[in-house]
Amino acid sequence: MIKASFIHHLDKSKKTATVGEITRRFSLNENTFTVGGSYAVDSLTVVKGKLNNHGKRGAVLEHEILLKSLVTISSELETNALDKTPKFGLALALKP
Repeated sequence: MIKASFIHHLDKSKKTATVGEITRRFSLNENTFTVGGSYAVDSLTVVKGKLNNHGKRGAVLEHEILLKSLVTISSELETNALDKTPKFGLALALKP
């Protein structure tokens, strides 16, 4: 597998960014193109989203509750197979 990615910050404060990624899987003979972005709502909250050419959409909401301790809510949906149940996740990362 080989992967190439690119990030571009749209403002000087690095609150908003766009991302592109290309992945080539030699074993499956398939390419995946992914585009996404992120936006820092405030100094403690970041919203991210992505979409790939296979119809997978993902979203993440990340909030810092304490110094370097995060609560993350994520979801993923396959738009090519809407009969499948979307995936949701909740994570808590605590650092002393």
